[in-house]
Amino acid sequence: MTKSIFLPALLATTCLAGIAFASPEITRIELGQAGIARYTFIAPTEGNTLSFDVPMRDSDDVLASLVVRDPAGGVIDLQTDTPGSSLAALADTIFSGGVPRTTEGLVRAMIGETLEVTTERGAFTGRVMGVSETPMVEDGNDVIRTSVLMLTKDGVQEIVLTPGAQVTFSEAVAQQLARAMDADRRDTTSRRFDLTLEASGVRDVELSYVTEVAAWKNSWRLLLDEGRFQGWATVENVSGQDWIDVALTLTTGSPVAYRREMIDPLYIARNDPPQGPRPVTVAPDTGAFARLAMKAPAPMASPMAEAAFADAIAPSGTARAGQALNSAGILRYAMPQPVDLKEGRTANLMYLDMPIEPKIRALYRPLKTGDDVLLAASLQADEALAPGLVSVQDSNGFVGDAPFTGMLAGQTRLLPFASATGAQVLTDRTQNQRVTGMISGGEQVTVNLVTLRTTRYDASVPEQAGLFSVEHPEGFGELDSAPGEVERGDGFVRVTVPVENGEVSLSIVERARSSRQMTLGSQEFEGFVLDVRAGRIAVAEPMAAAFDTAHELMRRARAVGQEIDAQEARQRDLSSEQGRLRANLDAVEQDALRNRYLKSLDETETQIADAADKLAELRAERTALGDQLIALFDPK
Repeated sequence: MTKSIFLPALLATTCLAGIAFASPEITRIELGQAGIARYTFIAPTEGNTLSFDVPMRDSDDVLASLVVRDPAGGVIDLQTDTPGSSLAALADTIFSGGVPRTTEGLVRAMIGETLEVTTERGAFTGRVMGVSETPMVEDGNDVIRTSVLMLTKDGVQEIVLTPGAQVTFSEAVAQQLARAMDADRRDTTSRRFDLTLEASGVRDVELSYVTEVAAWKNSWRLLLDEGRFQGWATVENVSGQDWIDVALTLTTGSPVAYRREMIDPLYIARNDPPQGPRPVTVAPDTGAFARLAMKAPAPMASPMAEAAFADAIAPSGTARAGQALNSAGILRYAMPQPVDLKEGRTANLMYLDMPIEPKIRALYRPLKTGDDVLLAASLQADEALAPGLVSVQDSNGFVGDAPFTGMLAGQTRLLPFASATGAQVLTDRTQNQRVTGMISGGEQVTVNLVTLRTTRYDASVPEQAGLFSVEHPEGFGELDSAPGEVERGDGFVRVTVPVENGEVSLSIVERARSSRQMTLGSQEFEGFVLDVRAGRIAVAEPMAAAFDTAHELMRRARAVGQEIDAQEARQRDLSSEQGRLRANLDAVEQDALRNRYLKSLDETETQIADAADKLAELRAERTALGDQLIALFDPK
């Protein structure tokens, strides 16, 4: 009987050699900043089968996004090994759990098999009954050794597997172990796909798929002394193979991309059967789904579409795209020459170099930087630019970094790169109101106002700044006037003016419209009239005279109101005296005293009548004053 010898120290390194297949060469890459890339390969083939390897991590993406362009025909299918299928085939062997990784695991898997175990004690042959761990003392140290319980010709014996122990087993067991090792062999770096095509013959087939990669990182160089703006891309080759003469395109944007779980088998749990038998009636489907299942006629294409696709290589499958769409929101930069980059290497590539005319300015941003003044360079380009940090340099060296959020073609961006040492900005703010109209309806009046707020900026800036820009906060109202160039931003309006001898002054006027509804003669309206007469609120000349008259009317109305209050108080006092006299008159019997009370009561009643007449006169005057005030602002 042929025997195989097992040495525990060699188990972990034992493997079976496989056949290596060269992957198709990458010819084109579209590398995105969002960590998504599309690899394009050219695979020479002579028949209708094509095998290619991709990194293991790309397996799901290949199944989900592979596009095949074969100039000779279409695609029949794409196949690969099912994960776990080889291990499932070992279910009827003693190594159904996979390759043992320890001596104990190996012997435990062979319970019931015949082994020959050779240790320092000698050689023992028999059937394995069990495996356990035995504590021992070796050279004064406590150790744990594996013990094998075996049925030998001399009876049951326990053999301790000491260092250097050798296990010999039958060729049948060796074959099962080899199968397990073959099934367990996992290529952790690549997976092979087998593609079956419709046509044969010598040709090049194009393959492409979309997968997750390391995103390219953007950085910019602004060379002030040379007047150049350069874009650099940091690119890592993590494709699994070297790039040789690869056409590289860099893209921006954030396309929606989901993780794909395509390669691992998907098992759907089945429901328990219903209780008791249920009759099932099956009838042919004659509805909409049945009609959809029938082979539909091919759609008619226009002559222009036919001509457009006549010379193009058709993608895999039977569908054809009817319209080419622009990639909205995505910038694309094609590298000017092919790229060579070994796998696992990082390259920094200049993908854009354009001339610019940067103008240095002092930039004041009270909303963002408080009282600090920055030096900034203006950037304008005829093409869209991706975001990235800008390293600003001049003839003397590095002068600062500037954050750059990117821009569309034709836009302008400011790149603040350093603090303007010694710069100072003083701010002064004044405002005034002006009445633009009044709407009167009886005692209610609505006054329309315009408030003008003037903000003055006086600045001293470094001599290298030929311009001064202030990002004035918005929110008060609409812009009424401002000097120089005016641009609008998010929550601010940027005003730019030239600088002369390091000094600059500018004023920004804002206009806010409002309205106030008041009651004529009220304390609020009186305060409004006083503001107009004091010049705090401006009015047109004809209306100013009306406010002067209103002031006199309200002043007289206030005096009349005070007199009315006094007469009403005197009336109350006289009425109280009248009541006292009548009570006393009823209480006395002497004629002399009664006559005196009657005289006083008569005088009191006369005074009450005079006070009532005076009160009526005052109230009439107050009413007349109110009518005059209403007529003053509402002549109708």
